[in-house]
Amino acid sequence: MLIPVLALAMMQGVCPMTIGVGKDGTLFTDRFQGWYKTSQKSLDGDLHGGCYNDANPHSVTSVKLFIAPGAPKQRLDLVFSILQEDGWPRDKVQVQSWDEYPRRPR
Repeated sequence: MLIPVLALAMMQGVCPMTIGVGKDGTLFTDRFQGWYKTSQKSLDGDLHGGCYNDANPHSVTSVKLFIAPGAPKQRLDLVFSILQEDGWPRDKVQVQSWDEYPRRPR
C-alpha cells in the first residue's frame, strides 16, 4: 500500500521547502536533505531552482517558514519579500513558531 502512494508522490513532483529564521536573523533551509545556514541570495536561488535533478527537475510546491521567537522584523520582512518575488505570497506560506531553535524544526 505504501509503495504505490510513494510512487504517485514522486510522479507528481512534490518539492516542499522549509525555511527557518533564527532569533539572531540567521536563515536556514532544508536544501539537499539537511538543515543548513544559508544566505538571502542562496535562498532566492533555491526557490528558483526547486528540487533539481538532471532527469526530472520540479518547482517548489509548498513552503513552510519557521520563525524563532525574537527573530528580527527586518529579517522577516526580507524573507517575505524574497518569497513574494518568487511567487510565494504570505497567504501561500505556512508560518509556524520555531520553538526548538536552534534544533531543526519538526
